[in-house]
Amino acid sequence: MKNIIFMGTPDFAVPSLEAIHNSKHNICAVVTNPDKLAGRGRKLVSSAVKQKAEELGYFVLQPKNLNSPEFLDEIRSLNPSLMVVIAYKKIPSNLYEIAENGAVNLHASLLPKYRGAAPIHHALLNGDKETGLTTFKINDKIDTGNILYQKKVNIEENDNIGTLWTKLSNLGKDVILKTLNQFESGIFNYQIQDNQYATKAPKIKSEDFKINWMNSAISIHNQIRAFTPKPGAYTTLNGKRIKLFSSFVSYPSKDEFAKTPGKITSKKNRILIMTGHGVLNVHEIQPEGKPRMDVASYLTGNKIFKDAICQ
Repeated sequence: MKNIIFMGTPDFAVPSLEAIHNSKHNICAVVTNPDKLAGRGRKLVSSAVKQKAEELGYFVLQPKNLNSPEFLDEIRSLNPSLMVVIAYKKIPSNLYEIAENGAVNLHASLLPKYRGAAPIHHALLNGDKETGLTTFKINDKIDTGNILYQKKVNIEENDNIGTLWTKLSNLGKDVILKTLNQFESGIFNYQIQDNQYATKAPKIKSEDFKINWMNSAISIHNQIRAFTPKPGAYTTLNGKRIKLFSSFVSYPSKDEFAKTPGKITSKKNRILIMTGHGVLNVHEIQPEGKPRMDVASYLTGNKIFKDAICQ
């Protein structure tokens, strides 16, 4: 397929960009977010997609406004056959209608489940055992278009946002190529989304990182998985913030332990924190202003006092 415009920004989209580049299909331009200031030096940093696109020799567009006449004219001049959108912003109809075949999106869930900006996070937060990828035709409503192709993937017990993100990103290569082959052949097996099974995956907010110890241990464990390795689920202890990583759940034999949510104790190089139901066993921790470390290292220089409570 010729004259594909690829749209994406983060590293999640890079394997798919590379896969299309190495296939029989042809990309005529790449659209990504403008460079932004980042880091302590506040230097302009390009998106992962822009860096890869320039490495591969593609013409790159970075519009601030997708509705600007200049940008739309630039897109028309490319005479695109299709737009491929992966981890980019919502694109308006006056943009995707320029392409002969419209636009297709690669979404990191099994639609109609988890429509929205953070499907991978929400799959982990809810303790799902499987998720997947969906390609669909873009329309004027977010993540509601007709499904073109889906691929399931298991969520393992030790998966977190880092591992699952990478797993789905790499799987995207196969899914997007199978979708492009449908357009080239003209043979489609459209599936209309059933809205009665739709669920939402809204954008993650900073308050989602804070642990509520009234929740169950399994819920908090899944919260930790959803925010590991970055940005990290956190609590406060003795007035200082600590991030928790890598945990497992156990259930105390004595009921009284579960009656003090947030109570923290140490035992044989382990940290145990009581919750609304069950005990959270923490393997790794990051004290405020310190690097991430295993619990044994943390306990070498820090003492857990009796009756200490995580807030």
